[in-house]
Amino acid sequence: MKTRSIFFTFFLFCNLSSSCLAETLLHISSGFTPPVSDFYRSVLTEAAKRMNEVSITLETLPAERSLALANQGVNDGECCRIPSVTIHQYENLIPIDISFYSARFSAFSKHKNTAINSFDDLKPFSVGTVKGWKIAVIKVKEAKPREVHIVTTPDQLLQMIQQDRVDYGVVGYLSGLQSIVNVQATSVHAIEPPLIEKPLYLLLHKKHSSLIPLFNKTLSDMLADGSIDKIYKQLTESLKPKTAGN
Repeated sequence: MKTRSIFFTFFLFCNLSSSCLAETLLHISSGFTPPVSDFYRSVLTEAAKRMNEVSITLETLPAERSLALANQGVNDGECCRIPSVTIHQYENLIPIDISFYSARFSAFSKHKNTAINSFDDLKPFSVGTVKGWKIAVIKVKEAKPREVHIVTTPDQLLQMIQQDRVDYGVVGYLSGLQSIVNVQATSVHAIEPPLIEKPLYLLLHKKHSSLIPLFNKTLSDMLADGSIDKIYKQLTESLKPKTAGN
């Protein structure tokens, strides 16, 4: 009788409280590496705190493997992609409606006075970009610069700019800032505005489609209250080269 009473009390408590509900564990993968994946992780961690009974882990993987595992349902989603480019190949993945990050490709250079407002403005110059970043590679090749160099990492590209082996490098904005620090390319800077900016979206496996409204609301709230902007600004500040005395 005592055991039955304890069970009934526990059952009643669980019905009056959310603390006994099964937690949804989402293992999200990303084809992006730091610092972009660091930004994703921070945003998704904060989002999970605001969503009852949801926890999120983020794993970085090679881009195609990340998509494949999410599409197979081995992982629960992929962060983050351009849906129109992705979902026709990976039919089990559904984008949420809110973008909290845009792929921003910028020209980096030591030159300070040249106006680079489009890829066509790169035509007279020696230009490099990074293998695997399809948008940047395609756009650079379409512009037909004087020379094209395709390298394997952002660090290699920033070194080439620093050493005057190329005039301009086209690379993801955050990755370019990180590489400036990594290779101490302190005379290199990002040119504004970016050459291209595309909103990206978190993709969830269709088995989690019921969570999409919750993600939409949570991320909308985080955009509205400035939380995402704060995370982004903290990250970019951390990527600024340290000056003497700091």
